Amino acid sequence: MSDDSVKRTMLVQPGGAPLTYTILVRGFSAAVDLAGRTDRPQVRFDLTLTVTHPGPGFPDDIAAVMSYEDIVEDLRRLCAESNISGAEYLADRAADLCLSHAKVRRVQVDVTIPAADSAGSAAGAGLTRGRPGLA
Repeated sequence: MSDDSVKRTMLVQPGGAPLTYTILVRGFSAAVDLAGRTDRPQVRFDLTLTVTHPGPGFPDDIAAVMSYEDIVEDLRRLCAESNISGAEYLADRAADLCLSHAKVRRVQVDVTIPAADSAGSAAGAGLTRGRPGLA
C-alpha cells in the first residue's frame, strides 16, 4: 500500500470548493434494543455522505477513498447498544459517527423504526449535518 497522501493535491471546483463524491448507504437495517419495547425491531438507516475526493491519480487502494464498509461497521456497533432512546438518538449518533471520519464533509441520515404492532405507524427522524468549518 503506497502513501501518496503527501504528494496528493486537493481537486477543486470552479470557485475553489473541494471536489467531492457521494456515498449512499440505503436500507441498512439491524435489530435494536429500544427503551420501553420488549421486541427488537429492525431499524432502517439511509445515509448520504458527501466525501472529499482523494485527488488526481489516486492509487487503486481502498485506503485512498472512503469505504462504505467503515460506516456500516459503525452502524452495527451503534445498533448493538442497549436501551436506545429512539430514532432521534440513532440519527444523531449515526451522523456523529460518519463525521468522525476525516474524509466525510457532510451527512444526511434518515432512521425509521417500525411500529410495535401492525396497526401502528412507523417512527422516524432525519437530519443533515456538516463538518464544522467546511462549506
